[in-house]
Order: sequence, then structure tokens, then C-alpha cells
Amino acid sequence: MPLPDAKLHRSRRLLLAVAGFCGLVGLIVEYGTYPQAWTLNLARGLSALAVLLFLTEQVVSWRELVTFRRYLRERWPTFALSVLLILESLALLAGRETTWLNSALGRLSVGSITRAYLIVIQIYIVAVFAVELPHLHGSFARQRIRPAVAFVLVFVLLIVLGTGLLLLPRSTPAGQPLSVLDAAFTATSAVCVTGLIVRDTGTGFTPFGHAVILVLIQLGGIGIMSLTAALGLLLGRGIGVRESSLLREVFQVPMLSEVGRMIRFIIVMTFSLEAIGTVALYIGLDGAVPDGGSRLFVAVFHSVSAFCNAGFSTYSDSLVGLNERPLVMGTVSGLLIVGGLGFGVVAQLIAWFRGRSLRLHGRDYRLGLHGRTVLVASAILLLGGTALLLAMEWNHSLAGEPFLARLGQAFFQSATCRTAGFNSMDLNSLAPASIFLMIILMFIGGAPGGTAGGVKVTAVAIVWANLRSISRGLSRVRLGKRELDPVHVQRALLVLSTGLVVAVIALFVLLATENRPFLTTAFEVFSALGTVGLSLGLTSVLSPAGRVVIMVLMFIGRLGPLTLTSSLTGLAREPRVRLPRGRIMIG
Repeated sequence: MPLPDAKLHRSRRLLLAVAGFCGLVGLIVEYGTYPQAWTLNLARGLSALAVLLFLTEQVVSWRELVTFRRYLRERWPTFALSVLLILESLALLAGRETTWLNSALGRLSVGSITRAYLIVIQIYIVAVFAVELPHLHGSFARQRIRPAVAFVLVFVLLIVLGTGLLLLPRSTPAGQPLSVLDAAFTATSAVCVTGLIVRDTGTGFTPFGHAVILVLIQLGGIGIMSLTAALGLLLGRGIGVRESSLLREVFQVPMLSEVGRMIRFIIVMTFSLEAIGTVALYIGLDGAVPDGGSRLFVAVFHSVSAFCNAGFSTYSDSLVGLNERPLVMGTVSGLLIVGGLGFGVVAQLIAWFRGRSLRLHGRDYRLGLHGRTVLVASAILLLGGTALLLAMEWNHSLAGEPFLARLGQAFFQSATCRTAGFNSMDLNSLAPASIFLMIILMFIGGAPGGTAGGVKVTAVAIVWANLRSISRGLSRVRLGKRELDPVHVQRALLVLSTGLVVAVIALFVLLATENRPFLTTAFEVFSALGTVGLSLGLTSVLSPAGRVVIMVLMFIGRLGPLTLTSSLTGLAREPRVRLPRGRIMIG
């Protein structure tokens, strides 16, 4: 017979699941459709039921933890929300128009907080279901799902859910429905933080549609499994061994015990930087938001899009109309550069600065080989790209502009074409050499472990170190006064070669199906594969087959060739039989 604790735990999960389902259906019907009176009342009734079940779940949770003090310590965020919900209910019973309590709750925007929290609960439930699906039945529990496979499945599920939400009537303006393929393309682009669009984001979607795209960008940027783990910590659920193993593989942390700390750092860093970016953009966008638009929402949207390196913009011309606003351009540049460095490198930088300021010494306060490689390679690509673009466009597209404006444009394009996807100038006015340079930068991308795409700067650095060691006749690859394991060199070569093979195949297919100029098509291919999102105008006129090819490229680019290869192949093992060695002439 199950223990009482097990029964309480099951009861909690059941209540939370039913509450999540009711709240999700209520929110979709009320805000995603144009409901009739009875349908609207039904949706609001489901939302009310979700709130009631949520409060009941909190009571059961209190019983499970035995003491109220422990419950308050472990689950204070949900307790605070429960208090607000109870106060809101009391205000409704006392009279909505007359009570001081209702006036105070109106200032706190409890209704908005409740709806936002319910949305988070839905995402949490779906994420937990996706991660714990193998445990729902004994036969599935015995199956071992590799981290790479789980990572792919989670992204596929998120794209499917995003497609469904974008197909809702209220996601697009009345009379402008979205086709299934276009909805899937937009969802894939948002989840894979790419920014390529087949419909103008600013005019082709409603505020509800913008909110859906924003959530997809955020989940795709920091990773839905990271958010799942963070919500588990927030709700007092903790992180299971299976989830810790998955996240350990994703973030490459040496020990399972460090997963929770890494998750907390990622969440705090992400939302802190996005909040700072929102404030700066809100100030910088003064007078630049169309009538009827929300300056706060536009600031939040662009802050999240920039940090997650998504490149989505609510402006039809991206940031071209804002290129004379230094605060806007500087904020976007800073967010996309930090997001492209990777969470691990930022953590190392913070620890290094802390050690320097407090005069602390030790391994925890030094930049490791990975951090130094990322910073040096990123600086070389950023500054080198700026100098080359400035030189090639000085008397071309940048002719006639002041020196600082030319320098700013070249710097921004050098930074954004490595993975972000915003553009501050007409790319069709660039010289062919500049376009080719941007293709190279898009293919390289940013650093692993963050929101950037491409084959990653570390892979390029390792391949360069390998070529240098071969030219010097060394049998070992050296980088930064360290010797690299052969497996790291093999993985770097695998990533580069797989990326090139995928790009060549996709380029051949698109040249056959679209019949467009070679450079324009190549630019689109590498933009999708590098999850950059820059375009020379080809995406919006692609055929259905071409759009599917770009979707596949965005998916491969976000997951990375190494992850995708690991998900398609078996576990690594040494062969039991060694074959005789052979020799082949090279060169």
C-alpha cells in the first residue's frame, strides 16, 4: 500500500495538472480566439477553477511538508501568489467597485500577475511532462533516452506547440490568417532564435501573436529544460537525477551537484540583463513607438530578442529607422554580444572580476582555457569584421556619413551577423565582398553554451590550432599553452565538416528550387544554418519546398551538428575487433 507521503505527492501532481489544463484552455479561449458570450464565460470559469485547484494544491503541499515554516521557506513565491489570489477573491465577494481592497489590488495588477503565473505554470507542466515522459509507464521507464535525443524532442515539442498557438485566430489580424507552413516556419525561427520571417512581425501579428513569439524566443534562448529546472527549484520540487544528467550534458558541467547552481545563475543572469536592457531601450525608444503601441512591450520584446540573439523586431525595417539612436543601438549590441559569449564564459568573467577586486586567488577566480579562447576569438572576429566592413564600405554604402556613424554601422553589422540577425542598414546596398565576409562570420557564429548559433568560435580555434600544430610537425595539438585531447579535435572537425556538408546540400537544393542568384541564396543558407536571421529578401518569396529547407537548417543550426549527430547515432563504444592498418596517399 502506498505511503501517505506518496499519496499526497500524487494528489499534488494531479491537482496541479488539472489546474494547468483548465487554466491553459481558459487562457487560449479567452485571449487566443474571438469567443462568444457563453464561450467567454466558460473560459473564465475554467480560469477560476484553475485558481481554486491551485489554492487547494497549496494546502496539500502544506500538509506534505508537515510544518508551515518549512512550507514558507521552500515555497514562498507560491505562498505569496496564494495570498494575493485569496485577497482578490475577498474583494470580488465584497464588491468590485466599492472596496478599498479592490482598489489596492488594482494597483498591484493582481489579475495580470495571476494570468502570467498561470501561463508559467502551463509551460512548467508541459516541460515536466516532456522530460518525465519515460517515467509514466514501466516499459518506457526502462528505456534509456540519451541527452541529445531528449534535447531534440523538447525542441520539436516546443515548435509544435508554438505552431498551434500562432494558428489561433487572435495571433494574426482579422482577415489575415496564417497558413500551417508559415506558422511552423515562424515558430521554428522563434524557437531556434533565428529571426528569419515569412510575414512581417510588426504588422502581420497581433499583440497576442507578439506575446507568443516572445515566449518562444525566451524558451528557445535559455532552453526549456533550464526553465523547467528553475521552476522546479522555485516551486520546491527540486531537480531529479534524470533532469540533472540531461542538463549536465547540455551545459558541460563536471559534476551533477553543480547543475542547480548553474541553472540559478543562468536564470538570474538572463532576466537581470534583459531587465536592464528593457529599461535602457524604454528610455531610448522615446518617440519611436507607433501610435497605439506599448513602448514597454516593444522594449521588452527587443531586449529579449537581442539577448537571445533572435533578431526578431516589431519594426518592419528591423533597426534601420533607429540607427541614429546611440542608446538603442548600444544596448542591443551589448545584449547580443554578452548572449553570444555563453553562460559559462560570463560566469568565469564575473568570478575573475570578483577575484581581482577582492584580491582572491585560486582556480575558481581564473579564466580557464575555454573562457580565454572564446574571448580572444570573439574579439578577433568582432574587431576584424568591423575593420574589413569599414574598409570595403567606406566609399560604398557608408559614403557621406560621419566617421563615428560609419564606425558604428560597421561595428554593429560585424556583431549582429555573427548570430543576432538585426540590421541597421540596407544589406542589398553592400558590396559582394562584404556579403561574402558576412557569410563567413555567420558560419562561425558565437560561443557554445549560450544563445548563439554557428559552428562556434571554439571549433574554429581548435581547427586552427590543429593546422598550426601540423605545420610545425607536432603530434599533439596545443592551444593556449595547453594540450588538447584528440577527442576535442575530432569533434571540432566533425562540427565544421558537418556544417559545410549541410550548407552545400541545402545550397544545391535551393538553387534548384528557387532559381535565384548564387550569392543571395548562399547568404540565406548560412543565415539560417548560423541562426542569424539576416536576409537579402529571399525568405519572404521562397517556395514551400524552400521554406522547409530553411526550417531544417534553422533546426540543425540551433541544436548544433554535434548534438544532432549524437541523437542519430548510437552510444560511443570501442570496436572489439581491430582491423589491419591501411595507407592512403594525401595531397
